[in-house]
Amino acid sequence: MAAPTNDAPKGWLYGPAPDLLLGCGVLFMVLSAVFAVGGDSLFGSIPYVIPAVLIALISAPHYGATLLRVYDQREDRQGYFLFSVVATLALLAVAGVAMFNPLVGSILATVYLTWSVWHYTAQNYGISMMFLRRRGAPLDAGIQRLFHASFNLSFALVFVIMHGASDSVADPAREVRMMPLSIPDGASEVILPLLMVAYGVATLGWLVQLGRRVERFQDLAPPILISLLQALWWSVPYLDKQFGFAGGTVAGDWDARMRFFPWVACAHAAQYIWITSFYARASDRWQGNTRYYIKILLAGSAIWALPALLFAPGTGEFDWNFMLLLAATVNLHHFILDGAIWKLRQLKIANVLIRSRESVETSAPESPGLRKLVWAIAAIGFVATVHDLTERFVIEPAAIERQDWASLAGSLDRQQWHGKGSAFDRFKLARRLERSGDPAAAALQFEISAAMEPRVESIKRLIARYYATNDREGFVRNCDRLFELPHIERPLPTISLGAASRPEFIEFRDACVTVAEAARPLPPDQSDGAGGTGQGGLVPSRADY
Repeated sequence: MAAPTNDAPKGWLYGPAPDLLLGCGVLFMVLSAVFAVGGDSLFGSIPYVIPAVLIALISAPHYGATLLRVYDQREDRQGYFLFSVVATLALLAVAGVAMFNPLVGSILATVYLTWSVWHYTAQNYGISMMFLRRRGAPLDAGIQRLFHASFNLSFALVFVIMHGASDSVADPAREVRMMPLSIPDGASEVILPLLMVAYGVATLGWLVQLGRRVERFQDLAPPILISLLQALWWSVPYLDKQFGFAGGTVAGDWDARMRFFPWVACAHAAQYIWITSFYARASDRWQGNTRYYIKILLAGSAIWALPALLFAPGTGEFDWNFMLLLAATVNLHHFILDGAIWKLRQLKIANVLIRSRESVETSAPESPGLRKLVWAIAAIGFVATVHDLTERFVIEPAAIERQDWASLAGSLDRQQWHGKGSAFDRFKLARRLERSGDPAAAALQFEISAAMEPRVESIKRLIARYYATNDREGFVRNCDRLFELPHIERPLPTISLGAASRPEFIEFRDACVTVAEAARPLPPDQSDGAGGTGQGGLVPSRADY
């Protein structure tokens, strides 16, 4: 980037180009326009590895920027002790309980998913205010209230839609999931139009008021662009979810939200790094852009990768629950610290971001040995991240291409050490092994799949396998597993294996086989015989097993 404020034109941090592209989100808007013109075919042609690598190189470092800001210097750790230590330990304690109590995990996930909207909104609001104050815009109390209300109402719109009445997709006491407040449809139908009108009035109000008072209308370009960015990130997709008006535009289409959100997250992270790096440059310990990026990359990688290495290896139990809990914990920690440290009303922050006084004092150097140890541990997290990406996007696809199912199983085993992979991945591998004529290896993968996430199709196939091989222990165990599913009624109590030769075993066996055969079948096999990866053939979706 360009040199700090002294060399940048008045009112900018780094200069018009980087500030508009990163801080105001113009780069994201251009990308959204390209996807809108190219349509879903263009967007769908982008390999998954691209957003995954961008997340690792942009999103992860933005978490590292916060960690560096709070924990790198003794003065900051002590100054933010309530947040850096007390709140952190409290959050970790709750996350520890959530690992064993899915209901607590669901509450944690709900807070995270709701707060994330506010976090993005607050960042957009804060950066907009920074630009206005750097330009000396006449911000009286009335204009500030309208400006603040515009962003708050954008959040309120999303909140009402996010927490609207919806059918439950899982039991929050069994699986970690979002638990909407279930605002009644009747209330939403009244509240949403009022919020939409208020949002429009507040946005138009501050724009008109400031447009009349500023000397140059172009001074309003940054807050206008960021207000548009806020709408693209949140208001438009959620309103499309409610009213269905943006189909096919990718950025605004709710049906594309899950696939498109990594790009939103990267844009938010780039914006965050853009402003935090400017503040860091004002430190008397600044050592250059490259060194700064490496430090935030290592710190950000560590906070995601190391918990997985410590708590997920070899268990096969956590899968989606674990990853959602990890995301909730990391993000809530980030939100708490971010809310404490980035306040424009703080003199140190304002001196750099608004008044351009490049004089952030830092504490004396600490023990070099301890610092080296911390960074060495952080480097392990980065190595783990690289290994995870290599397994998922190099080794696994190569094994599928060669139809080398043993290598694919090894890759999935190694991914499990990172808390990655899924029951569905194991299910697809087991189906491939079935087709290749290796039922014993297939049964092993079905067992892993069923242990990670009990589903009808995996259990049905295990029941059929153990019935055919006269493996009574495996048969009874999987019958019990089948009857434990919430939508399967148990016809008989579990029997002991000692009674396996008695008539009641025959009755139990017949009931189990009957229920298994009547359970939802797999869709007709239309794959290429190897199951594929969504290319060159169809595979069962998550709902099909």
